[in-house]
Amino acid sequence: MTEDATLTPEQRAYRQKLHDTLERLQKLPLHRLDGDTLLLEAAFGTAYDAGLFDLHAYPPALQNALKFDLFATLPAASGSLAFLAVQILAANRIMQSNGFAEAERYYRRRCGIAVNHLRAPRTVVGSEKAGGRYRLSGRLTWASGYGIFDSLVIGFHHEGEELQAVVPFAPQPGFAIGAPAETFVGASLNTVDIDLDHYEVPEEQIVSAHPIGHYTRQKSVSKTVHFALYGLGLGAVDALEDDDVKREAARRLEMQKEAFMATDDGETMDRLRITLFALVREIVTTGMILRGGSSILSERRLQRYYRELILFNSNGLNDTIKGLFKAAFLQP
Repeated sequence: MTEDATLTPEQRAYRQKLHDTLERLQKLPLHRLDGDTLLLEAAFGTAYDAGLFDLHAYPPALQNALKFDLFATLPAASGSLAFLAVQILAANRIMQSNGFAEAERYYRRRCGIAVNHLRAPRTVVGSEKAGGRYRLSGRLTWASGYGIFDSLVIGFHHEGEELQAVVPFAPQPGFAIGAPAETFVGASLNTVDIDLDHYEVPEEQIVSAHPIGHYTRQKSVSKTVHFALYGLGLGAVDALEDDDVKREAARRLEMQKEAFMATDDGETMDRLRITLFALVREIVTTGMILRGGSSILSERRLQRYYRELILFNSNGLNDTIKGLFKAAFLQP
């Protein structure tokens, strides 16, 4: 990451944190973080203790720039670690943006997220209320970080409203955690489904309450996936051994970055996501081919980037993005 004379002192200090943390992470067998939960937890703890995820402590106008710095750096070390970063940043943002009274308490904990089902056109998790407590029933799916996160921000419906609450991420009465999903990438993330059966949530744990559909309507254009794909691209470029390919790959990747950084239009962002994914995939594939058969060894970085590229591009998909990928494939 090159130095920029326009950086604020806070940005310079944050970049130094990133640099110092990456040096500590490099002492770990990074190629094992994708499959070893205990090792991933140790890496997450290193980044957490360094304050890399404390973006809520910075002025709002600076948070997006710092998020870019984070994801331009972290995926090259470990996509699984960067994926956990996506989760905790989203949880903290929800608490901060809704003025949650207990936010400071939960900022000091490791908090994940399970709210994307609020985008579904039906009630996935419903509730009843009695005596100042909500009783939730339904299934939370794809909750990552079991055994790493202490808490979860979860979503549910109640009488025409969608609510978000922060709860312990541990087995409890009415809160049954399933076995971790078996995956070809990110197995260390311990992604689980959670069955809720009249699970009780006290009012003081409610983060927000809005009319149903608010989460979908108010969700701003997010560049997090673009940032992460770009960070994987930077890692792939660094791993290339052919100088000609490295120069051209770096040039094309920078063009993609300039394009997605220059827009906040949702349709444009969706199209750029497709071209960015295709470019990084091509960089990784070309590098592996030029390296030869040894590129599939576990300690080689490019094979890991190939899998983690799929991990990030599978995140946050909607029918619009799926349709664009289909149209791109069918284009003559």
